[in-house]
Amino acid sequence: MTTDLTWNEYVDAIARIREANNALARLIADTLTAQYDGAAAYLVLDEAESADFMGFVSVLDADGSCLFEFGDDTATLPALPPDSPLARSWSSRDPGEPWTLCTAVQGLYQTGAIFDRLPLDRLPLASDSSTAAEEHYCLLLSTAARPDLWDFEEADMARLVRPYSAPRPPG
Repeated sequence: MTTDLTWNEYVDAIARIREANNALARLIADTLTAQYDGAAAYLVLDEAESADFMGFVSVLDADGSCLFEFGDDTATLPALPPDSPLARSWSSRDPGEPWTLCTAVQGLYQTGAIFDRLPLDRLPLASDSSTAAEEHYCLLLSTAARPDLWDFEEADMARLVRPYSAPRPPG
């Protein structure tokens, strides 16, 4: 049995999903920034060849230094204080566990969110690192982070999750 849906209801639902995606992206960014005392700038992501999964690579600072490399199943991210409003936002989930953040990013990815590309030409330390590659995506975590591209097509801009970024340069 199918439910009748009007065009306006569909458009409203998509708008709510995009609003929720932006709010979740900001929660991820604020959490990682708090976990790394403001130093986290990029959550580096790698899309699976099958295009059905967005994997984690690393967390970088604004210069491209690696703060955390994903892949060690026993490694955890720094803890948030238990009384932190951010910790409460994750409910019973622990954002120190990489799988918690991975699940959140998968939610963004599976609902059509678009991520920035990692700007390797502007990250001197990352360009020498094995934890960052040209084809990697990223979530910008702070106002020190710069996107690889400022402009996307209008349809893609609506799907882009960019909770923070450095100010756009003039010109």
